[in-house]
Amino acid sequence: GVVTETRFAGMAAAPGALSEHFVTRLGPEKHVRVPFNPRDRWVTAAREACRTLGDAIGSSLRGGATCAVLGGECTLVAGTLAGAIPVEPDIALVYFDAHGDFNTLATTPSHYVGGMCLAHVCGRSVAPLLWPGSHKIAEDHVALVGGRALDPGERTNLDRSKVTRIRFDAERADVSGIIAFARKRKIWLHVDIDVVDPAEVGAVVFPAAGGVSLALLGEAITSLASVSDVRGFEICGYDPTLDAERKLPRVLADLFSALGAKVLA
Repeated sequence: GVVTETRFAGMAAAPGALSEHFVTRLGPEKHVRVPFNPRDRWVTAAREACRTLGDAIGSSLRGGATCAVLGGECTLVAGTLAGAIPVEPDIALVYFDAHGDFNTLATTPSHYVGGMCLAHVCGRSVAPLLWPGSHKIAEDHVALVGGRALDPGERTNLDRSKVTRIRFDAERADVSGIIAFARKRKIWLHVDIDVVDPAEVGAVVFPAAGGVSLALLGEAITSLASVSDVRGFEICGYDPTLDAERKLPRVLADLFSALGAKVLA
């Protein structure tokens, strides 16, 4: 699991905690392990892992596979899109997250790379994630679903962008907006599980009150998949060290099983 700071190291254990149940439910033809060995070089290790992940995604998509990525931080989107865009230039990104991940080095209050990664893949350079040959996605090919907890500068960045913002919270969950954006498109699906309310899913590093239920997230994903071609998906934000009974992996595997996947990374 890609992680950029020591204090969030629990998310690095997510792939191991999730993979058993996803292998059982998805029955993938291939399982790719992406090494992540940070020692004291967390951001450098994250960049290297993203490059390896991108190579695996590109190769798998060229072979016609649907990909499932079990990750740590949302930062891994820099790797998945780097692999997907050369193969599917018109692919659109549907990004479920309680947060915007749209800060830049000029607006971030924390300098946390994971809080800048969506801005980065849209071309707003975040130097720690840059590498030769990386690709950006056009902002009008991106939908941020959720985004109920935004920093002030991040909100301004989004207001000035062409990113489609779709409300998805306890007060209003615009599933029809998700369907309208995704219809007849090739989709890369990103899900940070903190989009779900922490009262139901507490094993996340950045809980934000007012989220949707797991059931509603499942409904939205199923609806999206029914009108689009989901080429791959990634699950982020899960910290198994905060999930003492380890119940969530089975629940998530059931939730995403309808999408299917031939390659698990």
